[in-house]
Amino acid sequence: MKLVVMHYLRSLRERDELDAILPDLLAESGFEVLTRPRRGTRQAGVDVAAVGPNPDRDGTRSLFLFTIKSGDLTREHWDTGQQAVRPSLNEVLDDYIPNRIPPHFADLPVVICVCMGGEMREDIRAQWSGYCRANEKANVHFAEWNGDRLSDLILSGMLRAELIESENRGLFQKALAMLDQPDVAYRHFRQLLNVIFMEPKSQAERTRQLRKAYLCLWILFVWARDTDNLEAAYRASELVLLRSWPHCDSTRLHRGAAQQERLAHFDQVFKLHLIIARLLLVEKIGPFADKRYALSMAVNSRYAVDINIALFETLGRLSLHGLWLDAISAGDDAAFAQAMSEGADEALNIAIGMLNANPALAVPARDDFTIELALFMRLADVRGRLSNVADYIRSMSDHLCYGLRARRHYPTPTTEYRNVLSHPRERSDAYFEEHTQAGILYTFVLAWLAMIGDQERAEQLRSTLLENAPHMTHQIWIPDARTDEVFWDGDRDHGVSVPGLPLNDSLEAVFSLLNRVMQEYPLDERISAVRNHLTPIFLMACRHYRMPVPPHVWQGQKRSSRDSTLSDQAAPDMEMQQSQGG
Repeated sequence: MKLVVMHYLRSLRERDELDAILPDLLAESGFEVLTRPRRGTRQAGVDVAAVGPNPDRDGTRSLFLFTIKSGDLTREHWDTGQQAVRPSLNEVLDDYIPNRIPPHFADLPVVICVCMGGEMREDIRAQWSGYCRANEKANVHFAEWNGDRLSDLILSGMLRAELIESENRGLFQKALAMLDQPDVAYRHFRQLLNVIFMEPKSQAERTRQLRKAYLCLWILFVWARDTDNLEAAYRASELVLLRSWPHCDSTRLHRGAAQQERLAHFDQVFKLHLIIARLLLVEKIGPFADKRYALSMAVNSRYAVDINIALFETLGRLSLHGLWLDAISAGDDAAFAQAMSEGADEALNIAIGMLNANPALAVPARDDFTIELALFMRLADVRGRLSNVADYIRSMSDHLCYGLRARRHYPTPTTEYRNVLSHPRERSDAYFEEHTQAGILYTFVLAWLAMIGDQERAEQLRSTLLENAPHMTHQIWIPDARTDEVFWDGDRDHGVSVPGLPLNDSLEAVFSLLNRVMQEYPLDERISAVRNHLTPIFLMACRHYRMPVPPHVWQGQKRSSRDSTLSDQAAPDMEMQQSQGG
């Protein structure tokens, strides 16, 4: 296990990686963390400051000032370059110690630590030793914290109990070993989280559990990045974020230091998820999204269903990534808000390019891909760009009508892979009725046709459904009072189904019922994340655990007309998919 952790530490970069986990390591080891790394502020050579026992001096309470460097410390990193060590150490001696130490810590011994994920190379050790001898004073000492020492901290602190036991350590090692088989790696990682998040004896123990999950995710991500396969890391990051949320929800915590610590933890997990999502979706998939059939060919399967499943999965992830960026673009920092807003538009552009370049996305193979479509349409709506994607819904309606009449290429409610792969096996009445007993997709498409003002197509789809599938039960799902307590851990036995939408009567009757349900069961009264303006984490839970997106969030809040105009000018439009079939 130590070799695993050391490999992980050596692979960490300095900014937003090694400096992101060091404060948690220190806190778990009994240190009081005073400052964390910040962007845009002068740090006088100190990335992290903490007060705690000095293991090299019989546990004497000391002020530790950490200068962090990634990987191995070599000669080229010592005295030259933007991130050189020696200039940082000089800043600590010349600026931080004389001017920035809080008065109530002024009498503590100071330990200046060079912290690295790897090791200090032999060609620099003589210079390091000479520097320490020249600058060490009675109250100022120097220390080297390398990957070996950090690994000991991790194994004796954050990962000590559960993961060191052989059975649970095996779960983690299996997850790392099977990264080239993402489904297997994810399954082992999920089992590991179940062990980590066992019912704690105290809130302090719960905080330790959260830190363990976060660190395990970091290790998994770094190994996945090294193998150039981020699929398992992405899925694991969603899972850690969802499992962490109920324990970091400010409305469930008492005010104080513990609440602030949990909020800071959630922020760290969220940032890591965004890092993974951007690497996978924007940097790896994005450049090929608008290339004709490029992503379809990348699935590397001769079965159209495999391509359909993989592309809809990617569509949902891209849409969710854009929704997260849109949600956090509402901050007070104008530059940050602008960057996040541009990131949301970038995600939507990639999704639109993917839809235009891959006709396999014309209609979903599975009814539950309504979840991904709901995320995509919501993103387009909150970005003020419905005009760019309206043709996609129109085209899908035409394909659905054709599929129902011909009994070909219509979505199936089953999610079992073998059944989806062979669907439709036959065109008999019995088979058709079995695979069109109930659904959520048609109601969603009808609602969006109405929202974009295409009443003619909406009536055409309604009449086709009544003529060819009068037995179908159209339904929606909404959360209940239990949802917010159990959803985040993956429980699917909650919520309320509203079946039997009155399609026989009229479209107006259907929409009237939908509006009444939304008014009588408001989402923000049932889901705390929605109250806290973190709707994307609820949508992430819907997608991750395969629960329908409630109609409350099918349509997002409208942007101003100015924003819509600017977005429309910068964005590609959806091309109409003319070919029949999927």
